[in-house]
Amino acid sequence: MKSVLLFLAGASLASALARADLTVVQRVDGGGQSGEQTIHVQNGRARCDIGGVVSVIVDKEAGTTTTLVHAQKGYLALTPDRTKAMLEKMQKARASQEPPKLVDMGKKEKIGEYDCEIFTAEMGAVKVTYWLAKDYPDFQKILTELDVLDGAPLAAANNGLAPRTRDLPGMPMKMLMEAAGQKVTITLVSAKEEPADPAIYAIPKSYKELPGPPAAAK
Repeated sequence: MKSVLLFLAGASLASALARADLTVVQRVDGGGQSGEQTIHVQNGRARCDIGGVVSVIVDKEAGTTTTLVHAQKGYLALTPDRTKAMLEKMQKARASQEPPKLVDMGKKEKIGEYDCEIFTAEMGAVKVTYWLAKDYPDFQKILTELDVLDGAPLAAANNGLAPRTRDLPGMPMKMLMEAAGQKVTITLVSAKEEPADPAIYAIPKSYKELPGPPAAAK
């Protein structure tokens, strides 16, 4: 359940192609980790560095997701063909393909320097609470750029389970995800446009490919 919460959190907060380099830093607490994760977006590619342990690289045009496991100096590459059967099986198991609706709780709370409106969404056994800042500068552009993560092969399985990031009516300053007694809180630290070295989206030459998961049964 911890891994499910973390995957949903990453896909939900961290979700059109970017026309400028974007860097988003978030604080993650719960689900077995506590620390910062950094997301870089550049020209339809994204990289999410999670606590210095793993990095996930998404190439929207190629339809690939690559996970770097730094301690093992290895990587796991997932291509559209490799994930197709898995995604089809997961989508067939879902009761509905429609994403849950945001519910306005009619409450407000200040997160950092921004006044946020509080919304919730129910995703089966998962409940998510959003603190959304509607006056955050250029939030719609930022969320549209982050949508490259929602277009990743594995993240496609999340479509319909959570509101699409690009459709949120404000900048998610904070999210609380709850399921089966587990909680994950993600708080925005910063979001800004700044140049990033294109090399961060490549697999390091010293890394070796790791064995992939078994093919999903049809």
